[in-house]
Amino acid sequence: MWRVTLTGLLAHKVRYALTALAVLLGVAFMAGTFVFTDTIKHTFDGLFSDVYSNTSAVVRAKQAYTPGANFASQRRLIDADLIPTVRQVPGVTTVSVGVEGYAQLVGRDGRAIGNPAAGAPTLGEAWTSGAERMEPYRFAEGRPPHGSDEVAIDKNSANLGHLAVGDRVVVLTKQQPREYTISGIVRWGSADSPLGASITLFDLSTAQQVLGEPGHVDEIDVAAAPGVSQEEMVRRLQAVLHRPGLEVITGAKVTEEGQNGIHQALAFFDTFLLVFAGIALFVGTFLIFNTFSIVVAQRMRELALLRAVGASRVQVVGSVLGEALLIGLVASAAGLGAGVALALGLKALLTALGFALPSSGLLVTTRTVVASMVVGVTISLAAALVPAWKAGRVPPVAALREVEVDEEPHVVRRAVSGFALFAVGAGLLLAGLLAHLPHRTAYLGGGAVLVFVGIAVAGPVLARPLCRVIGAPLRWRGGTGRLAQSNAMRTSSAAAALMVGVALVALISVMASSTKTSIGSVVDSAMRADFVVGGGGTPGGESGFSPTLARQLGALPDVASATGVRSGSVNIGGTTMVVLAVDPRHLDDLFDIDPREGDLATMGPTGIAISQEVADSDHLRVGDRLPVTFPTTGRQPFVVRAVYGARQLAGDYVLPMAAARRHFSSQLDIQVYARLAPGVSADAAREAIEGVLAAYPNATLMDRTQYKHEQEAQIDQLLGLMYGLLGLALVIALIGIANTLALSIYERTRELGLLRAVGMTRRQLRSVIRGESVLIALLGTVEGLVVGVLLGWAVVASLRSQGVTELSVPLTLLLVVALLATLAGVLAAAGPAHRAARLDVLRAISRH
Repeated sequence: MWRVTLTGLLAHKVRYALTALAVLLGVAFMAGTFVFTDTIKHTFDGLFSDVYSNTSAVVRAKQAYTPGANFASQRRLIDADLIPTVRQVPGVTTVSVGVEGYAQLVGRDGRAIGNPAAGAPTLGEAWTSGAERMEPYRFAEGRPPHGSDEVAIDKNSANLGHLAVGDRVVVLTKQQPREYTISGIVRWGSADSPLGASITLFDLSTAQQVLGEPGHVDEIDVAAAPGVSQEEMVRRLQAVLHRPGLEVITGAKVTEEGQNGIHQALAFFDTFLLVFAGIALFVGTFLIFNTFSIVVAQRMRELALLRAVGASRVQVVGSVLGEALLIGLVASAAGLGAGVALALGLKALLTALGFALPSSGLLVTTRTVVASMVVGVTISLAAALVPAWKAGRVPPVAALREVEVDEEPHVVRRAVSGFALFAVGAGLLLAGLLAHLPHRTAYLGGGAVLVFVGIAVAGPVLARPLCRVIGAPLRWRGGTGRLAQSNAMRTSSAAAALMVGVALVALISVMASSTKTSIGSVVDSAMRADFVVGGGGTPGGESGFSPTLARQLGALPDVASATGVRSGSVNIGGTTMVVLAVDPRHLDDLFDIDPREGDLATMGPTGIAISQEVADSDHLRVGDRLPVTFPTTGRQPFVVRAVYGARQLAGDYVLPMAAARRHFSSQLDIQVYARLAPGVSADAAREAIEGVLAAYPNATLMDRTQYKHEQEAQIDQLLGLMYGLLGLALVIALIGIANTLALSIYERTRELGLLRAVGMTRRQLRSVIRGESVLIALLGTVEGLVVGVLLGWAVVASLRSQGVTELSVPLTLLLVVALLATLAGVLAAAGPAHRAARLDVLRAISRH
């Protein structure tokens, strides 16, 4: 039977080639993601081990709770007067002092280097003289900074900004922008910078002034004498450091934290790409299923002959599954090789985007090889299981008579099964979207799969009425149009794969359009400010603008009111979140957050404003106590001073700026809002504001319309990336249409030959095949658009509490999708139509 399997596979190798290509593309996407992220993790694990190899222990402040990798640096500062005490501990040979904060360089062209709001961070750090062996930085050129007028910068930033040793460079910090002389250029271990981050080094006293606070530091790093273990060094330091709120950890722990930070930073990237790899493989299963279904149908007499000469059902089933196994093995191995090439491309792309990556070879782990082979083979076998089972049911007597290849499906069974799967899937989706259940992702993923499978199962039942409606214009073309319409009903199963891809495109489009419409609605209804200064940072980040900027704008005669907005991580009621802080005196001038109770303007340092939804769900009123925990200062008592309704703009909690100054680790404004004085024109105010912003190259001035467009542009960037990734699934779907048409032509060779014999021209035959392909493409598109819009509606409804309040269906975009699907159908039919037109009439009609 294995010889029969190999013979069958070789005899139909052309038919299976496109099937293998679908598996190859999906496995390549998955393997490339694994290879790329494993390589980055392995490289930076080694770098962290190297740069902290001489650190035995670290003294720092405790965090009141663990806010996550993105907020790991949010700690209370510790007193610098601990440094002499640490130096005197027996076994301490070297002490390095850590001070870190926001610092952004300005290049020779006057533009800020890096984009911490959407990319790698821009950091300033202290260089400790005499502790060179403990520093993670190695000088490639020049020397360490000395005095308040010098800095050293990383090699990647020097390259991007065209800066060299001896140049004067502007550095943006929490203070006013200031110019320094570059004393040296450093590398982070063997890398030009730590994962693309921009680094500016100051001497210790300058770093305390511009990054932290005089008399305070972030941490104290210790190197122990030979023979003193890290654990022993920690015990000795703990014995002399009795101040509350301090912790002492080993160098190995710090190394592990750094490595975990890189792993967590890559986790979203990893998951994001794997989701789309899974989508591509899921779409590929429909292609494999259709291919094997048609091939098995074409080989009914061959399989019946095998049964007649003694092959059992199990052997016939095993023969078909053996073909699927070999296809899966070959395609998975090829996909693994293609994935390595894809990883190289991803690495080059990140380097081009400014994420400096150290030179290293690619890491192909056993996990990657095993996962690629197992997933590819499993997908192939699972998709071929039903056709193989049907092959095993072929009776031996079928070898003695003609077999109708295209059997009429059991309509009732298909309809009931398909709609039952659809109903269960829809129920799981709604439960995952609307109910507060654990493991919601599992409900959403499982529900989506069942919805798509249900529609695919019921597809032939739905195809007949849909093809009559969609294909009505083809009837104007006479007999060729009616024939294309009839054929499309027979090959409609090929539309399932395209339906999945189009549905996901429609879902994402509806979500993006609804989000943009909701943002525009909030800006129009709740924003009273005339201008916004953006580009500084994102909520929860450690970058932004110096508070001086808001004060300078507020001092302009053209500006009636200006305030900065800050953000920080907090824990309220056991939930970690990012909250905003503003100056309550200017809040009503700049925003309409729909106050319901209390007075926002009178909030003191211990006051907090909450949304109406929080007030209702937690049964809170003005005057009630609400404890808030900060990573820096721990649990603090707050009192509810106001309740508001516009949570889409402000979130669930708003703190006064006085609380942010006491408890937030970052004292930078992520945005600044300004309202013009009465009678001042927008043009005059813009000129005055831009005069102030000239000293802040990272700032972007926007009016309300520009601000809306900027928010929409961010969504469009993500949308473009997702469209590009979904393009792989759509390509696989179109391959499926072309493959199905090619197999269908082989199956209908005699039928097509008879059509030619009774007078149909080659041009008419090509027209029939193209019409069939277009109908299949439109059938999948229409099904996909309907499903995608319905899913989009459900997702938008579930996100109402998150600020997505407006449902918007982008009709123009969806119409473009339909037109592109039509063109794709024409392209997919090019090869099969050409082959059909070249059939030898006599050979075709004599074929049995």
